[in-house]
Amino acid sequence: MDRSFAVFVTGARRYANTLLLTSSLVATSAAFATSAPAETVNWRQFEGTSITWAYDIHPYADALAAELPEFEKLTGIKVTPELYPDDSYWNKMTIQLTTRSSAWDVFGTGIQPAWDLAPSDALEPLDKYLNDPKLTDAGYGYNDFFPSLRAALTWKMEDGQIATGERGQTWAIPHAFENIQLFYRKDLLEKYKIAVPTTPPEMAKACEELKAADPSITPLGVRGVRFWSSIHTAAISIARSYDVHDFVIKDGKLDTGLDSPESIAFHKDYVDMIKKCAAPSFANDNWYQVVDGISSGSTAMAIDSNMFGFWNDVAGKPASGKIAFAPPLHAPNATNFDSNIWIWALAMNAASEKKGAAWLFMQWATSKQVALKGALAGKLVNPPRTSTWQDDAWIKYASQPEFNNFVDSFKKTQDHAALAFTPRVGFGEAMNAWAVAMQKMVNGDDVETTLKALAEEIRAGL
Repeated sequence: MDRSFAVFVTGARRYANTLLLTSSLVATSAAFATSAPAETVNWRQFEGTSITWAYDIHPYADALAAELPEFEKLTGIKVTPELYPDDSYWNKMTIQLTTRSSAWDVFGTGIQPAWDLAPSDALEPLDKYLNDPKLTDAGYGYNDFFPSLRAALTWKMEDGQIATGERGQTWAIPHAFENIQLFYRKDLLEKYKIAVPTTPPEMAKACEELKAADPSITPLGVRGVRFWSSIHTAAISIARSYDVHDFVIKDGKLDTGLDSPESIAFHKDYVDMIKKCAAPSFANDNWYQVVDGISSGSTAMAIDSNMFGFWNDVAGKPASGKIAFAPPLHAPNATNFDSNIWIWALAMNAASEKKGAAWLFMQWATSKQVALKGALAGKLVNPPRTSTWQDDAWIKYASQPEFNNFVDSFKKTQDHAALAFTPRVGFGEAMNAWAVAMQKMVNGDDVETTLKALAEEIRAGL
């Protein structure tokens, strides 16, 4: 799968377009590199230090790795990347952090894995670095990150559990993020005169029409593996519009809402949609398969992270320039939609012995200038800073005809995008159980019975 992503991000046409649009950015980056030492931060205060940065093999990592020589020239700090395939990275991260190994100084994480690391004091709180003028440049602009991203990465620990709200600590810095959207082959839907679906029942009907029109095409790409990642994209985004909650407070105590009437209604619609729309390989499909399907032209629609649709523009690929975007599906009686967010963030290992150098790297890697440069390279999408979305060069690039309505759809969806899960230690175990239950229901198990058993399993772990 690494080879397929390498193809995504190195298409000749995108590269040529990028060269035309980045001349002003080169000047901006050069100005940053030369002017930074004149600000409040001495960028060479840890010169000669070597640090290790770990990340998933991903275009986001590619965007940052490409700029490492600039950072090393600016600071005199040597950065060694350790990049791992997605299916092994998370286990590797858990082992490194929970064993208090100092081998990694900075690492990439999502919100949910960070929750499970928090009780062991494996994460270094970052407020003291953000608030230190000797370590954080005056122009860094932490408040420039989208508010929903900052809020999701801020919490405190109370009795071994995550507590959001005031007086929380900042535990990671947004590097890139994804909101969940429906993206579709515009040419196929127009060819077969199929309206863009807005609800699961509409999607089920559209899939049946597509199958009748062209049996060789998989109507809908959706994740289905027995892992929480298959819940955090399509399933949770649509479920929220049905008023489904993973956890609720009931009679003053924490409980799950996954056996509620709303949840039963959602799962009946969702399971029916999956049966009529998804590939036979649904139970084994992760994001790799969703991306390959939409890019190769074998899949007509997908509900997943919006940047997968953006990355379809690769010379020679059947879907190049043909993918359009829409908000995720919602309940038939809902007046609006919900979109979950996934944040790739940079965090600091609390066991690192080189925290000052690690922070300078994190600050530089998430700066306005580096975020913009990564976005214009077509790799750091979606950029997490509001200033990037106000930058003429980025908007011009992302608004090219081959990206169809990407920018407009992003803005519409982002107004409704927020973390759809309840912050909680033990999130992964509960959501993995949900993913297993989803597979059972798709395979024919009774929806209501399966959800009651799932709820009892989750309650046993509370």
